[in-house]
Amino acid sequence: MKFVNYHFKDYINKGLVSIGFIEATKIQDEVIPRLLKWESVIGKSETGSGKTHAFLLPILQNLDEEKKEVQVVIISPTRELATQLYDEIIKITKFSDFDVRLYVGGTDREVEIKRLDTSQPQIVVGTIGKIKDLSIDTNVLKIYTAKTVIIDEADMVFEKEEIEYLDKVFAVFDNLINVASFSATIPSSLVSFLNKYFIKHELIDLSLTKIGKDNTEYIFIPTKNKDKNELLLALLKTFTPFLVLIFANTKNKVDEIASFLGSNNYKVTKLTGDLEARERKQVLKRIKDGNVQYVVASDIASRGLDINGVSHVINYELPSDLEFFIHRVGRTGRFDYSGTAISFYDFDDDKYMLDLKKKGLNCVYMNLVNDELIKTNKRTNPHKSNRVKKIEEDVHLRTPMPKKVKPGYKKKRLDKIERKLKYMKRRKIDEMFFKNIHKQKAKENADNEYSND
Repeated sequence: MKFVNYHFKDYINKGLVSIGFIEATKIQDEVIPRLLKWESVIGKSETGSGKTHAFLLPILQNLDEEKKEVQVVIISPTRELATQLYDEIIKITKFSDFDVRLYVGGTDREVEIKRLDTSQPQIVVGTIGKIKDLSIDTNVLKIYTAKTVIIDEADMVFEKEEIEYLDKVFAVFDNLINVASFSATIPSSLVSFLNKYFIKHELIDLSLTKIGKDNTEYIFIPTKNKDKNELLLALLKTFTPFLVLIFANTKNKVDEIASFLGSNNYKVTKLTGDLEARERKQVLKRIKDGNVQYVVASDIASRGLDINGVSHVINYELPSDLEFFIHRVGRTGRFDYSGTAISFYDFDDDKYMLDLKKKGLNCVYMNLVNDELIKTNKRTNPHKSNRVKKIEEDVHLRTPMPKKVKPGYKKKRLDKIERKLKYMKRRKIDEMFFKNIHKQKAKENADNEYSND
């Protein structure tokens, strides 16, 4: 449906035109009519489907311009996502006089408190910790007047400490408050909280029955016995990306990859959770302005951040949780654009790969040969006999993970496995050598006996 058919207020229509939004997405067509009628909704839809405007537009339509009090509270898991939401609201409301304020960490708290003593915003956007600080701890932000509460990227908000904060914040709201929650995934850990505060709600599930999109190619490259840094370097030479996100599981690994690529004349930017607010804001602006081509990131960049133009995603390391895999690869192939998601994997990822296949991901297996990606038919090496594969699998199973996980544990374990396999290979060669000698001696003895006869 076209947005004009919703008969939004003039300032909303002008805002939509200014950002080039004409036609609603599936999730928007499902959610907008319900929120316009003040119904509580849980929206589940894949990354890049338009969840943000699905709730922004109806809540703006329902706002009362005359009431100079808090009417809407939007809770976001990170300051980056909150800032992104705030920016989107400003784009839509720039033709109105609504008071929209952003509350996240790293800002001047005293200035915020002083302004709140004078007036209250009509729309509050912020992280749960900051909102709790200003509304519960300090009692300067009067959120109890709110009629609508939105929890964006819900599965990121619901950490143990944050659930406690949410409980305290929700305690001040009216029982008839309109609540909506949106996320690409809704893990079972969220269910109890959602059932507690979403007494009467409708679940709108437009998530894919299978993970993966038709406009994205999912390539998997084996890394066994290969230097992953050198493999990454060779891979980057096979294509020219508009913007590539290279994901690793830890900050240290992000630093290592970025340093390696930098030493090979790649202009690389890092995006991790430990960057100062100002640094992250600068990095995101550089990406948004098209001044960055290679970004090495931790999972902060996989969740909700509106990074446009990602042509390639590379999983240098597969995330331990499949949900994070979904969010990572969801950064490319957004809306109607095509994308490529490339993942490195090794022997220990066999079960992981099977789980992806069970979920319907169309996996394409390739090898890098002479700086060119060549498609292979199988996930494992097709030249290995079943007996060799069985031996390798047995060695992996007999080499358990350490009870206490320390930095570099995976590499140490793989080195240990490699030593065992080499030992078995040498032993097999020795056995064959002595067996051949034994056969040769037996043949010589038989020949001698025949001669004597």
